[in-house]
Amino acid sequence: MRPLGRRLSALALLAPATLAAQQPAAQPPAQQQRAPGAGAPPAGARPGGPGGPGGPGAAARAQVPAGPGQIGGVAFNATSGQAIPSAAVTIRSAADSSLVGGALAKADGTFRIEGLRPGRYTVRLRALGYTPLLKTNVVVTPDNPRIDLGRLALEPAPTQLSGVQVQAEREEVALAPDRNAYSVKDMPATSGGTAVDVLRNVPAVEVDGDNKVSLRGNSSVVVQINGRVTPMRGEQLGNFLAQLPANIVSKVEVVSNPSAKNDPEGMAGIINLVLKQEADLGTSGAFSFGGGSTRQMTANGNLGHQEGRWTFFSSYGFMKDRRTVEGYSTRAIVSSAFPGSLDSDLDGVMRPQSHSATLTAEYKADKVNTFSNNLVLNKRAMGRLNGSFYRDVDGAGAITSRSNQFTDQDQGGLMADYAATWRRTVKPNANQLVVEGRVNHTRDENDVLFTRETLSGTGASTGTPAGLETNETQERSTNAFAQVDWTRELRKGTKLESGYKGTFRHQTSDFDVATGVQGGTLGADLARSNAYTYDEQVNAGYAVLSQNVGKFDLQGGLRLEQAASTFDLRTTNKTYDNDYKSAFPSAIVSYNLDPQRQLKASYSKRIQRPFVQQLNPFGFREDALTVFEGNPRLQPEYTHSYELGYQQSLPRNLGSLQITPYLRHTVNAVRQIGVVDEAGILRISFQNAATSDSYGTDANLTFRAGKLTGFGGASVFENRTDAANLENATSVKAFGWATRANVTWKILPTTDLQAFGSYRAKMKTEQGTQSRFLMTNLAVRHKLRGDKATATLRIMDPLGTMGWTIHASDGRVIQLMDRRFGARGAFLNFSWNFGQAPRLRPRPQEESVPQAGQPGLP
Repeated sequence: MRPLGRRLSALALLAPATLAAQQPAAQPPAQQQRAPGAGAPPAGARPGGPGGPGGPGAAARAQVPAGPGQIGGVAFNATSGQAIPSAAVTIRSAADSSLVGGALAKADGTFRIEGLRPGRYTVRLRALGYTPLLKTNVVVTPDNPRIDLGRLALEPAPTQLSGVQVQAEREEVALAPDRNAYSVKDMPATSGGTAVDVLRNVPAVEVDGDNKVSLRGNSSVVVQINGRVTPMRGEQLGNFLAQLPANIVSKVEVVSNPSAKNDPEGMAGIINLVLKQEADLGTSGAFSFGGGSTRQMTANGNLGHQEGRWTFFSSYGFMKDRRTVEGYSTRAIVSSAFPGSLDSDLDGVMRPQSHSATLTAEYKADKVNTFSNNLVLNKRAMGRLNGSFYRDVDGAGAITSRSNQFTDQDQGGLMADYAATWRRTVKPNANQLVVEGRVNHTRDENDVLFTRETLSGTGASTGTPAGLETNETQERSTNAFAQVDWTRELRKGTKLESGYKGTFRHQTSDFDVATGVQGGTLGADLARSNAYTYDEQVNAGYAVLSQNVGKFDLQGGLRLEQAASTFDLRTTNKTYDNDYKSAFPSAIVSYNLDPQRQLKASYSKRIQRPFVQQLNPFGFREDALTVFEGNPRLQPEYTHSYELGYQQSLPRNLGSLQITPYLRHTVNAVRQIGVVDEAGILRISFQNAATSDSYGTDANLTFRAGKLTGFGGASVFENRTDAANLENATSVKAFGWATRANVTWKILPTTDLQAFGSYRAKMKTEQGTQSRFLMTNLAVRHKLRGDKATATLRIMDPLGTMGWTIHASDGRVIQLMDRRFGARGAFLNFSWNFGQAPRLRPRPQEESVPQAGQPGLP
């Protein structure tokens, strides 16, 4: 049986008729409502359970007999003046915050709770689609037992553009018009895993075998940590996410169409990883450790202390693993100039290892001013050892040569991110100023040794010394950010948000190549060695105006940016400058059909700036016949994003449904293009296609049916690329779809079984096709000592399906590549929490609760 407070919250979401059906038939419709706990126990309470005789609250109720006091009032819409039926009213004792009464408002908004003893109380009013109202210091005395609170105005929640927020039990999933949030706490399938495992459990988000993140099939997505953009890109970002322990991630927020207030980078939207950084009253913490059949080891812990004006929180996570990779590739040359093919088989192993730490210190100077410091540290290493067996085949199908290539790679990286913030909050979401300075520094080193051995026709060693090649890369990146955000309620229902953000990036890279033979001296290859410096500065200012008009919520915004970048190739003394100005408008219109349903339309313009790796013309070699090269003249791509949305909470608090059709139109779309040169070498580079269009529909569902809870999602989309301006690329029209589901079954009160599966169908690309992708996870979680400890058994990829196949062709060369990743395994994790549950300060979503006596309230 759920605790009384949780059951009352659930009742508040039911229709008045449903509640009335549970009342005794003899009770007249106009009869006053009696507070639970002030008289008879609530309907449905079982003996021995919470709320029943002998339960935890029995002694308290015995000591608080029904009294002569009563509290009443009227709940109404502060904007329209209309009554709010079914508004949930709860009354708590001011002395110990215990729940002593509750009711639902009638059709005319009136409510009355009686049977109260003399004392001091706190009254809270809540309704879907409205900001909660808290009335404190309500005193019932023998001389004045009947308190009339009068007309109580509830502000419509859309004035904050948060709209109708439908939350599942324990806030596992929160679907809102501007973003969807997914809690990691109740994802047993991620226990002992990494941030990549977390993201794979989120609807519409995909992570491929190379840890590349995409949203709705588009990899142009911005990944944030605690609402701050992560400067890392591409492979560097993928390695970071693959080594960030899942246990230090609190939730994932998906913002598919951000407003002008947000950074415009990322055409597909924003994915924000919120790390744990909340402390409970006094001292609290948790730790976990685990291992798996892939030789995985994990250890995580966090410690928080909150007392008076100070809050401290720190966390640490360690992870190491061993994953195998295998596959093959075939490159058939169909041009008459150099017919033949190159076949290869790959077999290798990856050994990731990482240390991650966070530290937060916050000082609340007074009621409105808060100072905070936040530090995120990550040290990572990746060892790769791959062996590839090559066969050269001539036009007649005869093998002309055989060779082995061994790749020994050692990667290391360090990231430090520090932010200092001053927050002045006079009235949450209405009168607020936030000033932040941030510095991010990353350092990456990558050493690779290629050993190529020539074999005889039978595959035996020829005795010829193997060829050697070393690639050594050192990269340093420093990013500084300065940001000011100001929010002001101009009048009731009208809000202005404005601010400035300055971004300053400086990156250097040194790439050294040396070649030789085994047993000899390596010599520098100056033609392929290179060094560069990249500087970028972006200054941006924005303004967003929000307006409530009855059931409509309107928002319009504009962000203006001036960007300047310099790509300096120190090796060749060539410099490429790119200065440009951009305007990024945004608009949102939402209509509240009723407190449970909402319609929305939105538009935003976004940008994808080229990665440094996409600009560097020197590039790198994957093997003797595959070269990746950047394009220093690559231009940013701009996307116009349109969305419609429908959101509804299901009857009887069974869940929620969200349907979102969308359209994205991209100009100067960046595409990866492969061209075979006269020597038969495949050169892969990046070019700007004319336009690209993507449109489709997302559907997300959260559900709760008895012992089953979960969420599911499906996406149907089509991508069209017009590459008529490119000589070696063809226009493409590709249809795709993907679906996923996450279901938890409560086998016992202390045991949960969770199953997760995702599937992405096969689809076309600019130069070929990409295979389907299927992933499944199973997990069993058992709670120990209440909610203090848990043990989780996770089985990842039980069907062994994680892998992909790519088929590509430019008319002269046909390439087939297949990769399979050794993700399959069983993992056991144990975690333990300690500390007190009450919080000294409210959660962020509760900071918007108006207090009685504030301006604008009765």
